[in-house]
Amino acid sequence: MLNIFNSFQKALQIPVHIASSTSHKIAKHSYESKARSRWQQQELNQETVLKWKESVQELYESKSSVTCSSENELVRKIKQKTNEHNRNNVTRTAAYLAFYQDHPEVHWALLAHLVSRNGGWNMTDLKGSLLENIFTTKAKKDFFMFLECANAFIFHDAYPQLLLYEQSKEKQRNHFHLLPEFGVSIFMKPVWDSFLRDRDSQLLTIALIINEQHYIEQRIVSNEYYKENVFETSLFEMQELFHFTNVIFPYKLRKNRTNLIGLNVSHFAPVEKRIELGKRLYVMLFEIQFIFEDIMLFVDVTPHTGSRSDYWPQTFSAEKTNGSRLKEISLTSESESSQPAIFSPPLEGTWGDVSHKFIDGDWYQTKEVFHFFSQVKPPKKFEKTLEYSHTIHKIQAGTFFWGLGKNLMGG
Repeated sequence: MLNIFNSFQKALQIPVHIASSTSHKIAKHSYESKARSRWQQQELNQETVLKWKESVQELYESKSSVTCSSENELVRKIKQKTNEHNRNNVTRTAAYLAFYQDHPEVHWALLAHLVSRNGGWNMTDLKGSLLENIFTTKAKKDFFMFLECANAFIFHDAYPQLLLYEQSKEKQRNHFHLLPEFGVSIFMKPVWDSFLRDRDSQLLTIALIINEQHYIEQRIVSNEYYKENVFETSLFEMQELFHFTNVIFPYKLRKNRTNLIGLNVSHFAPVEKRIELGKRLYVMLFEIQFIFEDIMLFVDVTPHTGSRSDYWPQTFSAEKTNGSRLKEISLTSESESSQPAIFSPPLEGTWGDVSHKFIDGDWYQTKEVFHFFSQVKPPKKFEKTLEYSHTIHKIQAGTFFWGLGKNLMGG
């Protein structure tokens, strides 16, 4: 009798769910259409790019070195500050945002902050209830180490560049001859030199995207251990299957509601595709003003913890609860939520800090990389709120029946 009553209750809710889904589809279409109407193509300064290409070739012939004690001290301080903030994903993510707030002309710092938030959420997913009791401890640790290394290596390379810019700006003196002291590719020297003069935020952002993706290509993405123990595992395949590899940017339409925009990416995609993804994310973030403002409404009031409850506390909980594993995902206001169903822990206290051995060597080998300085069109479909809620529910259902099957088999 109870089962019949429950079924009757669910049947009564069907029109409500259909109406809610329809409403969100209309909102999605409206938001994307508004973005397309506001988009204006901006031409890249190809003359500047050509000069960079010529300058990089010249740098093959020379090597920079620290020549006075004051520069030695600057190098030491920057290395110390980089190491302090490179403790874990939370400290890196906060450091990017703090730098952007002081130097908003460096657009890449905000882009890096938002992408780094995603890295933290992916790390804590491995200890949350979505993947609970499905994969081995080793599989989860291997995937965490891949994410952690990529996050840490990019910060190790990029943050000293940001601090050198800060010093150059404040002292009104170019310090970028010190880039080799931090193992930064010669590719970035003419880029930063010209940015000091021209403040072309778009070109700098694209250059840093190219640089960082090439920096981790051989060091992390093409690493044989990660190929075998991450990319060829069922854990990785499950995340790919359910499109749980979206890079998402939360944004606020109203004070009490957070929606999501984003794009899908494979962690193992070729470097060219990862660069193009970075460029498209940048277009969404900075070149459509109202989207930027909506995202900043979230960023400015929401510290990064690594828990997905940062953006959807009505769905995710930073603490373990007794909520139903198959609870309906709420897309209404956050204040209307009941007990959240999905455990998504904060990063600190869930994963310990990791000491890294960073690998030297300049990735730059060919002028061909300069073809990445090309125009990019904004994606037509990027509003992910409804799609993401469906993805979460599919993963909940998948892990529920996976676990049920293991129990029935006695596994």
